[in-house]
Amino acid sequence: MFLGLVAAFLQTFARLRLGIPGHAALVWLVPVLVARCVARTSGAASISTTSTALGLYAFGGFTLRWPLVVSFGTYWLVGPVLDLYVLLIGGLAARGEGRGARLAWLFVPLAGVVGNYAHLALKLLFGAMGRHAPGLGLPSGLYEAATYLVFGLAAGVVAYGLSATALACKRRWS
Repeated sequence: MFLGLVAAFLQTFARLRLGIPGHAALVWLVPVLVARCVARTSGAASISTTSTALGLYAFGGFTLRWPLVVSFGTYWLVGPVLDLYVLLIGGLAARGEGRGARLAWLFVPLAGVVGNYAHLALKLLFGAMGRHAPGLGLPSGLYEAATYLVFGLAAGVVAYGLSATALACKRRWS
């Protein structure tokens, strides 16, 4: 829950304003992914995104461009999607007898992609996607898909590094 509030605080006060679709994942999705990786609770991502959405209300981080319920939903509903992803991957990793732990370097960055694409899908579903000028010579929809992929992957890589460091420190001091 604490990392969800950190995500809300960062999303509200540390805006990057790059003008590239999906770049906010570097700010708000990293703490959510770290919370999911470090916590043993099965619904950790849902708890984290709930506190992120509520924190965004409290800190005034939602823009007035979209109705508040739409903005709330696009953040909050990412948590259950991530929890389902972890449940699926956890089942696959358990059948792999130890290979799952060795593949965490791959699973966590892919969770970033899953989370950022879930955020994109919810924005499209709720009609909350802003218009972007096509970039890199790509048509508008493909441009958003590519940038959400890249920034989701980057958020996952950063979250993996932070989670691995946190877990190593926890083992060392336990």
